Amino acid sequence: MFERVLERIRSKAELIDDKDEWIFVVINTMKAIIDNSCKEDVSFVGRAADCHTTMELQAMYDTIQGKYGREGFSYRNNPKYYYLSSLVARYPNEELTDKDRENIERYCEVEEYLLYNI
Repeated sequence: MFERVLERIRSKAELIDDKDEWIFVVINTMKAIIDNSCKEDVSFVGRAADCHTTMELQAMYDTIQGKYGREGFSYRNNPKYYYLSSLVARYPNEELTDKDRENIERYCEVEEYLLYNI
């Protein structure tokens, strides 16, 4: 999944319309934000599996940006970060399925970040 999404992002996609790929971007970017600013809190991203809609995932992303995306976050003013955040923001509200929540748990285990590889 990482390579597939990375290729899509490198092509400067204006949005991610595949829900599974979009979820990967959200989880991976949230994890990168926390890992960059407060490594010991990375497990917090696992709570994303409790979300029921894509809107709830977007709200969690916003919460993480507010808490971890400030002073200690070295990519705070980086265009790559802004780009990934714009992809997160541009997705319609949909229900998350059990399969989506399984994927969220799986994506939380990925140790490589899109933010650093674009």
